Amino acid sequence: MHKFLLEVEREIRKLADKNYKASNDRFNIPRSVGVSSEKLKERLKTGFSFSKLPDVEQWKIWNFIMRNSRLHETQMSALRFAENRIETIGKQEWNYLRGWVDFIDNWAHSDVLSKVYSFLFERHPDLIITTLKKWNKSKNPWKERASIVSLIYYASPKRKAPPVKLILEMIEPLIQVKDKYVQKGIGWTLRESYNLYPKETLEFISAYVKKLSADAFSYSTEKLNKQTKSELKTMRK
Repeated sequence: MHKFLLEVEREIRKLADKNYKASNDRFNIPRSVGVSSEKLKERLKTGFSFSKLPDVEQWKIWNFIMRNSRLHETQMSALRFAENRIETIGKQEWNYLRGWVDFIDNWAHSDVLSKVYSFLFERHPDLIITTLKKWNKSKNPWKERASIVSLIYYASPKRKAPPVKLILEMIEPLIQVKDKYVQKGIGWTLRESYNLYPKETLEFISAYVKKLSADAFSYSTEKLNKQTKSELKTMRK
């Protein structure tokens, strides 16, 4: 396994651009060697020495890489592998994926992993919900964020959304959490919830309008009409 880790890291470092600073400065992403998302995606299309192995073997390799690499782009490569198999992942892959959250320390990794989790949750809600509820009570902000963002990554009529009661019950305990990425996750999830359940979500926002952080309020009200948003701003004051 270790030789595959070294191979991926070696190939990633070949793409490093010392003048590329966006991932470090603008987005506050740690451990980056300076590879843009576009350049990384292109490199992943080429594959590695193990890319023609059966998926069951590749999952073992990428699981090892995710858990043992400290390069941002190498871990992102593992996450992209999972994302590219989002239509086929199931209970077996969950045995790997549920542990990946322990190696998350930035929003970019968190968002890709939450996207993958959301598809798993849609197909196997009874399998995933117990873990999400456990993360919801965690002191780890990345687990807290994943517990809600994974419920409804992007609202779509083509996907099966969880009931609004569950969404709002999971958000409520996190409103007092200070971490800014948890707060952005709250706003993002409320925004997507509003797309599906406008009445119930607006009632929730109104009830907690004075307690929502600036980030949570800003994201959650993006889709509201000007009058409603203005009324909520007045309530906050």
